[in-house]
Amino acid sequence: MVPLYVKTGVAYVWNAEDWLTLRTKYRMSGALIGTVPSFPRQNDFQGLPLALMSEESALLVEMGICELHIAKNLNDSPGEEEKLNIETLEQKIIEEQNEAFKKKKIEQLSQKIDIILAGKKQKLLQKGLSDVHLDKETLLQEEINKFPSLTASQALVHLPTEHSRELVTETVSIDFLQPSVVNREGSIRYNIFKDLWLKGHYITNGSKFGCDYLIYPGDPVRFHATYMVRCVYDTIAPFRPTNLVAFGRLSVAVNKLAILAFANSFGKIEYQTLQWHDNIN
Repeated sequence: MVPLYVKTGVAYVWNAEDWLTLRTKYRMSGALIGTVPSFPRQNDFQGLPLALMSEESALLVEMGICELHIAKNLNDSPGEEEKLNIETLEQKIIEEQNEAFKKKKIEQLSQKIDIILAGKKQKLLQKGLSDVHLDKETLLQEEINKFPSLTASQALVHLPTEHSRELVTETVSIDFLQPSVVNREGSIRYNIFKDLWLKGHYITNGSKFGCDYLIYPGDPVRFHATYMVRCVYDTIAPFRPTNLVAFGRLSVAVNKLAILAFANSFGKIEYQTLQWHDNIN
């Protein structure tokens, strides 16, 4: 069962394999909010952790795929033994990188040793020394001995996607998720999300388009959204026509279909599409 770690009401996925499973097998897109370790100074592509919508998390729990956990000891100060283990690990990383650096430099020197040897001989000849014998292996070893050792400030830093500490966790219910999926509006929104997901759609948060959900025909990495879904919580309350017009015009501007989703008097989810026309004959 995939663990989801809840912090301030939001469920996160930290493990890369779990993220891949949820995306490819269960069509849960979520939102990557972390930094890509190999490209830290950009924000076009994000990395782990994956933040899930409350509806995604609740549905995964309902289907028995995931469990919600709270890490109780995540913010505890490390003990002396844990500090020692961290220092040992950091020293090991520096040593491994030193070895890799040295191996790479030896390969580069070995390819250029003939050029270096010729340069040494040329300098000796310019000084009037013509009978000096230069050994290639000795010269190579001398160059290797000049290699500096990496310091902690020069070493590459490993950015873990999971906490190295053994976590003490507590399993919690979907009541801990925010926004709530158990209050009246949250329950309607969750049932709409579940109905759309069961129909085989890929679903993401639609806040950037002024709606609740964006619906995709396939993986959002490969497809544009086809529908904009706005949830209606009260089917008998009056509404301002300008809001309806604004939603319809926005959908036309971004080349999507505007859909109003609601639960009827029997609790069944229904959908109303806004058909927008330039003129009416």
